[in-house]
Amino acid sequence: MPRFYFDLVDGTTVPDTSGQVLRDQLLAAEVADKLAGDIYKVRPELRGKHFVISVRNEEGNEIHRADVIGSDD
Repeated sequence: MPRFYFDLVDGTTVPDTSGQVLRDQLLAAEVADKLAGDIYKVRPELRGKHFVISVRNEEGNEIHRADVIGSDD
């Protein structure tokens, strides 16, 4: 199974160096969307600052972006 990396991005990138082994890109995108929602809930200082979770595949190519936004943004 492939490994995917979930970087936190806002102008600069906080890279995910370990990643997660997941069955496919679709699941990786779902994980990123959930992670972005969780970050929105537990890190209110990041709200409204255009943070995203960028998902990279094993080759380093971005395959998905999930905005860190909530229902009130």
